[in-house]
Amino acid sequence: MPLSDNKYVSFSEDHELNYHLKKWGKKQSKANRDQLVKLGSELKKKLGVKHLQHTEIDAEIEKNLSLFE
Repeated sequence: MPLSDNKYVSFSEDHELNYHLKKWGKKQSKANRDQLVKLGSELKKKLGVKHLQHTEIDAEIEKNLSLFE
């Protein structure tokens, strides 16, 4: 069964990463996108899941705002 595109974050899509960065008032730079991919990877490992929902990555960004420009 395919994943719902609306529910899960696609870390391979710059526009999705930029959406989350913009939402939190952060620069939509390559460095910030790379940091977001790293943060997502760490969170997936921590939670033991293959995919993250938008709400899950937003909560993690909020806890780690200082990592982004």
